[in-house]
Amino acid sequence: MRHRPRRSPRLLLLPAAVGAAVLTAACGGGSSQSTPDANGMTTIRVGYALTDSVPILLGVQEGIFERHGLEVELQESNPSDLVGALISKQLDFGPNIGPSFVLAAGKDVPVVAVEGVTTFNKGAEGSSGSLLLVEKGSAVESAADLDGKTIAVNFLGSASEFGVRSLIDADGGDGADATIVEVPVASMGDTLLRGDVDAAQVAEPFASQLMATGDFEAPLGDPIEQVFGDSPRLVYTTLDTYAAENAETVEKFQAAVEESVQLAEEQPDLLHDIYVEYFSTTPEQAEAQALNEFSTDLDADSFAGIVDVLVEYGALESPIPSGDLVP
Repeated sequence: MRHRPRRSPRLLLLPAAVGAAVLTAACGGGSSQSTPDANGMTTIRVGYALTDSVPILLGVQEGIFERHGLEVELQESNPSDLVGALISKQLDFGPNIGPSFVLAAGKDVPVVAVEGVTTFNKGAEGSSGSLLLVEKGSAVESAADLDGKTIAVNFLGSASEFGVRSLIDADGGDGADATIVEVPVASMGDTLLRGDVDAAQVAEPFASQLMATGDFEAPLGDPIEQVFGDSPRLVYTTLDTYAAENAETVEKFQAAVEESVQLAEEQPDLLHDIYVEYFSTTPEQAEAQALNEFSTDLDADSFAGIVDVLVEYGALESPIPSGDLVP
């Protein structure tokens, strides 16, 4: 049976780099314990962002979460701040990208990852979520050729930046010498053609759209996939206090996500309407969408590779104990 999920307006989120006083005020007062209603249903507020979230949206639509005793209120999250709504308790479960989540936890934001959705590996249709593009005919043929060059990414301090720097180092260059600049993903093609940057890490579906023009090429593939590979890409997170006080609800959420991801993997055509409704794609674009490898598995060692890269490039001062990242 299909269900029309309740949706709230897009959230105005708190900045990720909130001060200690704000964190204390937002997270220290009151209980976050959830209580089932008379019908045994527990209401949870779940965020979605990025197309990797479509299995969760599908699961809500198909009644999977309801069968697990969860009434879901969906809220669109701001991709530039995926922890603010958790901190302000506007969400119970929020999406995040593996490296961004680890960075937040490393800055003492009290969040834990409860379930995975995708990894950085290519999915069944051969997409890893992004490509490093250069203008056609560029002299850039290897990662070492980017030494000292200017590269565009959508967010500084993200998987894009660390993937590019790490790939340059692995090819004998010096990733620290690359100049990484932040450019909106929709502007990356024009930025490359103007010569403002030498390369651009472009997310899908924009990467495929730019490649289709014939003006660009991707000789290095996707640095993010090559560096982070099996590491979690999209994960669902919650406050550590919520996880501690609502263990049964977390278990129900995990089971519902696992079932939803399995359905998406077995029947990917069901995702097309989700893309159109929630991500404003055309039906033709929805059919061409491809996701990364699905994986819901998370344990204390899942983020070890991400932690190593972030420590190496100074984003984290020291390794985070792996047990601190999961409930």
